[in-house]
Amino acid sequence: MFFSKIAEFLTKTKMGRVGTYFLSSVVGVNIFMSTFIFGGIEDKLIFYPIDKDFAQIRINVDKHVQDTYFYSRDGFKLNGWYIKAHANNPTIIYCHGQGENLSQWQNVAQFLANNGYGVFMIDYRGHGKSEGGPYEQGLYIDLESAINYLVDSEKVKRDNLVLWGRSMGGAVVADIASRNNFKAVILESTFTNLRDEAIHLTSTGILESKLGFWSSLSTKFVRYIPLITKFSTDKKICKITSPLLIGGSKNDETVPVAMSYKLESLNPKAKLFVSETGSHHESEWFFPEVKDFLESIQ
Repeated sequence: MFFSKIAEFLTKTKMGRVGTYFLSSVVGVNIFMSTFIFGGIEDKLIFYPIDKDFAQIRINVDKHVQDTYFYSRDGFKLNGWYIKAHANNPTIIYCHGQGENLSQWQNVAQFLANNGYGVFMIDYRGHGKSEGGPYEQGLYIDLESAINYLVDSEKVKRDNLVLWGRSMGGAVVADIASRNNFKAVILESTFTNLRDEAIHLTSTGILESKLGFWSSLSTKFVRYIPLITKFSTDKKICKITSPLLIGGSKNDETVPVAMSYKLESLNPKAKLFVSETGSHHESEWFFPEVKDFLESIQ
């Protein structure tokens, strides 16, 4: 009897119909948000695409390039390319950006190896030849596992490791470096946090081919939508105590150089390099500064 009265109120009165519409809208939004966050749509949007062509090794150095596999601590088989350092030079662990794989940045490995440094380029879970599916905490685990692999299997001293992260890889590096000490840390074209980056990409039309209405709508969407994935470099960089180099290009349309300035302001010990040349999709503009920085910490 009680429920039949409620049903009659909801369907036969104006107030009831308005209330029903409002309630349905709230439920619908919550269902959508639950599907978006917990149904894996968020991860698919953030980490897409991760199936770019994987190139063969073309690095030409006197040290052997080891196409090796190691395991994350939660059991995923991960791929990495390892070049041993000359003498006691540091080894640099290189973390690439979103939607990439390690084979796309062989010029970075060539540059470092040419200068006598060790290099360990890694592919996160779900990238390149690595198993699994990517998500934020998983990427942190993968970098920690790469560090442990070098220390335990290759006998590289932990205090002789340098972490270099590019774009999203910088956010991964910042997390680990905020909780551990290293020889040095390098952040290249790294965004402040995922929400800031999403707002930038949508508001500039980079993701929507500059379709005005959708650009405005999508910017509001990413500004307020709850996000499980944070990649909050700006909240972690102040905890990095290792020597720190931050690099950004004025021509970078993907991660604006203003984010590099912001990150530098949050760590008083950080060294900032801003290039007048280059872009987000190349790194040569950063090589001379990286070389000088690495030599300064020897």
